[in-house]
Amino acid sequence: MTSLSVVPYPMPDAASLPDGGPSWRIDPCRAALVVQHMQEYVLRALRETAPVAELLDNIGRLTETARCFGVPVVYVTRIPGSRPVGGEGPGPVFPAPVPLAPPTETDARAVVDVLRPETGDTVLTAKRYSAFAGTRLRSRLKELGRDQVVVVGAAARTDVLLTAADAWMQDLEPFVVADAMADRTAADHAMAVHWLAATCATVTVTEAVRAELGGRPADTTAV
Repeated sequence: MTSLSVVPYPMPDAASLPDGGPSWRIDPCRAALVVQHMQEYVLRALRETAPVAELLDNIGRLTETARCFGVPVVYVTRIPGSRPVGGEGPGPVFPAPVPLAPPTETDARAVVDVLRPETGDTVLTAKRYSAFAGTRLRSRLKELGRDQVVVVGAAARTDVLLTAADAWMQDLEPFVVADAMADRTAADHAMAVHWLAATCATVTVTEAVRAELGGRPADTTAV
């Protein structure tokens, strides 16, 4: 039973980001925006404890800016399931049990309306947490001439983290937007932010990314 005192945790801001990590800068001619797991059934599992309204708003502003400056937008979904050890099917939405009504396959693939893909966007379905698992993401990035990935979405400590790590191991430059991803708890979110900054990704915030895509100074105090 959920406590009535439970409220969504606050999104991290620029001042709270950890030091360290690569010092790359986003180049709109090299970057692609990867939006992970933004289906309604996923958001239902996050709404009580995660800042979903800010998540949707920040990802919406990022997709709008990306399209405005010719940066490709790639959506990645994942059909949930209980994969047996060594099996080939997709894993659960979250590593720990979450009370979710099983979605139909159509619902599982459908991105929430406010972030619906547009003509020209790429839509892929991954087999596991990484957006590269069982998809043509790597070859699609090569077709687009992109070697930077800006990763946003859910869940921070699984899909986002492993996609960024996978990108880095494939000699791509990953950027993770700390206030455009979410997880079930603040601790899960913070774990992803700190691990990524300490290992393989540039961790940033929405306004800084929008500024770099538009070639202007960042104003990370914007709401």
